Amino acid sequence: MPEKAPDAAESDGFEFEDSSQHTIENLDRLDVVAHQEASTPRDSLLLTLELLSHGHPETPRWIARVREHPHRDAAEFADAMQDCFDQLRARFRIEDVSRDELVWAYRKDGHMLFESEKKSRKLLVAFMTLYNNFFISNLNFHAMLKGLGCHLLLLKESTLAHYQRGVPGFAPDYPSIADQIQAMADKLGADQIYLTGFSSGGYPALHMSLKLPCRGYLGFSHATDMSLDSPLQRPLFVTEEVYARLDQRWLLDLRIDLERADPAVPRMLLYGDRATRDTAHARHLAGLNTIRATPLAGVGHNTIQNLLYRRRLIPAFKQLLGDL
Repeated sequence: MPEKAPDAAESDGFEFEDSSQHTIENLDRLDVVAHQEASTPRDSLLLTLELLSHGHPETPRWIARVREHPHRDAAEFADAMQDCFDQLRARFRIEDVSRDELVWAYRKDGHMLFESEKKSRKLLVAFMTLYNNFFISNLNFHAMLKGLGCHLLLLKESTLAHYQRGVPGFAPDYPSIADQIQAMADKLGADQIYLTGFSSGGYPALHMSLKLPCRGYLGFSHATDMSLDSPLQRPLFVTEEVYARLDQRWLLDLRIDLERADPAVPRMLLYGDRATRDTAHARHLAGLNTIRATPLAGVGHNTIQNLLYRRRLIPAFKQLLGDL
């Protein structure tokens, strides 16, 4: 799935609004649009992917439309989406969730803590994207990973500042995010902290993994060098105007910190080799023994959907936690 440019930046220059961002208003809109007709095959495909990301019950009907498209890869892609949908629905059904819980889960910022049903020393912290998801919705993400038996903390800051202003209700600014994660781990009795991030959530997640006594990191399709003089292309949503408003103290080349990191802490970055921007940022880390950048052949930016389809998403997290 290609990256999408933001619809608009409003107010202080960091506000982000997009029709596919996970909000309760957009979820309500989907309930209506899912029963209408798409104007073009592209619109049909984008709507199908959007419905899939929520695990929406109308997804199979739209997958069937994709399957009817004459493109030679349409049937194969439809099969992949159907398999992803079946995996999500086996663990979670959005129509069974109360309205109050949906409103809570679809808030654009803040944090969501899911404590393990059994005593656990492990805390997995996920930095969600500015679309307020991990491609799949927050509730689907929890449902996929709850069987790991660890505490799960989702951090959400869905603006173009993406975590530079902290996490509302959790951390007041960027550097205090690491302190608050540690405080949460201490409160839970979890002495093993693991971090993960996808897309726009990946850079802050990797950075915080270098500020914490982290036991492991797993990243997907994200930037590694945000420094002013970087030759690498910035993430799509970081325009020149946005970049100028960001705090330069936190716009770093993370390779420098990784060169000094403990090689005993396993870190991995998965990226699609068809995503030019992601590939360049991953290859920027070549030669380091503190992180392993691994390409997924024939995959674009959306490595999460690909891993889900190939039934490798849960094993990847099991490996992160040392359970595989």
